[in-house]
Amino acid sequence: MSIVVDSSVVAKRLVSETDSDKARSLLLSWTRGGLDLVAPEILTVEIANMLWKRAVRRLLPAEKTFELYRDFQDLQIPLWPTEHLIAGALQLAVGQQHPVYDCVYVALASQTGSELVTADERLFRAFKPVLPGIRLLRDWA
Repeated sequence: MSIVVDSSVVAKRLVSETDSDKARSLLLSWTRGGLDLVAPEILTVEIANMLWKRAVRRLLPAEKTFELYRDFQDLQIPLWPTEHLIAGALQLAVGQQHPVYDCVYVALASQTGSELVTADERLFRAFKPVLPGIRLLRDWA
């Protein structure tokens, strides 16, 4: 099974919150060879931004943000170049009135024939009618 994960899933793997156990389970299944996993390159920027926001809001000490970013890098999630996804993502964004950066994940799932797993309910609701392979992390078994 081929899966695209978005930043909301990876964030839950790095920082404990609701459904973090499911994110850990999904990524563990991948590391054990049970899944093919990919994400667009934009994942690195989104994870760094999520950690920065937590540091600015004093939810994480600065040093912990760097440690968590290193943990993210150690996961070695295969990354897909975004340059070939942007045109499709822009078309999806305009059509669904949804931010382009989220649509990059949808475009990757569409191009590769993969399922998209997200913890982002807004993304799920926006694309469930047009992307049958989108799943919420909370439903991950």
